[in-house]
Amino acid sequence: MSRTRLLPLLLLALLIRAESQAQTFSSHAEVSLITCSPGSELYSIFGHSAIRVRDTVTNRDWIFNYGVFDFDTPNFYWKFIRGKLQYRLAIQRMDDFVRSYAAEGRAIKEERLRLTGREKQRLLRFLRINHLPENRYYLYDFFYNNCSTKIWDVSEAQVSDSLVFDRSVYTPRSFRDLLYPYLEKVPWSKLGIDLLLGVPADKTASFEQQMYLPDYLSRNMSHTYRLASSGREALMEKEKVILERDESISGVDKSWLTPAVVFGLVLLALAVLTFRAGKSTRRRVDAALLLLTSVFGVVLLFMWFGTNHQQMDWNLNILWANPLGLLFVYFALRKKMKRAGWAAGVLLAFLLVNLVGWPWLPQQFNLSLLPLILALVIRTLDNFLPVCCPALHRRTGPTQPPLL
Repeated sequence: MSRTRLLPLLLLALLIRAESQAQTFSSHAEVSLITCSPGSELYSIFGHSAIRVRDTVTNRDWIFNYGVFDFDTPNFYWKFIRGKLQYRLAIQRMDDFVRSYAAEGRAIKEERLRLTGREKQRLLRFLRINHLPENRYYLYDFFYNNCSTKIWDVSEAQVSDSLVFDRSVYTPRSFRDLLYPYLEKVPWSKLGIDLLLGVPADKTASFEQQMYLPDYLSRNMSHTYRLASSGREALMEKEKVILERDESISGVDKSWLTPAVVFGLVLLALAVLTFRAGKSTRRRVDAALLLLTSVFGVVLLFMWFGTNHQQMDWNLNILWANPLGLLFVYFALRKKMKRAGWAAGVLLAFLLVNLVGWPWLPQQFNLSLLPLILALVIRTLDNFLPVCCPALHRRTGPTQPPLL
């Protein structure tokens, strides 16, 4: 064989050998749960979890990270919107990982897993196999298949003994309620999440299901024990702080311009418009208002029926963001106000169901929506009364076109 052909083969063999060595660990390797504090951006606001493997014999210190996705994925945004974006398991150097979180001012803590030698080797073998190109990708799900739930699934599967939970730390709460402490300083993000999450988000999360959040993964795993022949033993050791949180970097400034303030101003403006503006002005404002809410309702229906985001199913925000408002817009723009009035009456019925059923409906609504819904009630009522109760119709403002 010629040297020109032999050289590429030798280089390929060296690369394969290096890759093989890079994914082997000695019996002294330690496996730990890494928990990172929340960041200031929405994608990082709930924190992060990863697995650390540190081997002092081979001098390897790596992070196995299930929370990575590729922006270069074809049709990235379309797949993300439809819930078809695949996340992957990535391997990073520990020092690079710490450096990136230090730049964001986020804390990192470590809790070593108490595993037998056999369990440890099984877990490390699983991670190596799971990192192969054909295995490393998985379909992400915010509640049931994310960077935290994957770690619990991987860890639990490698433990030979039965695991029991100390449920004294468990408080039954819904998936949605578990998110709220992280969203208090970002009310617009809280509103957005409440708008997109449907009835499934109000299901009570079990002890294991609460581990979809990194903080709860750490807490619940630290209250998980194995029942071995030697007795009851904690699955993890006490936590060790690797990096302190820097509030000057990761802190969030709370703005006074909250959704409640904005929607309160909308309610005030529409109340004034109802009693002071002419019919023509009110009709144009109503058409614009209902066009916006109806289009958003169409988006909610798409997220419900057109995507794989199961937590967005059965979204009862459709009661106030009702696509039927497009009928009102159509009739109002064609000056067929009688038909528009009946369309407003249908919308009013849905709005009243939303308001009256607020405490009893199976979905929790964002409180800042209340003034917006009241504003919609006022405007739909103002359009419905002239067709259902003409005697109550106000006769101020410009002359109304004949009802058709």
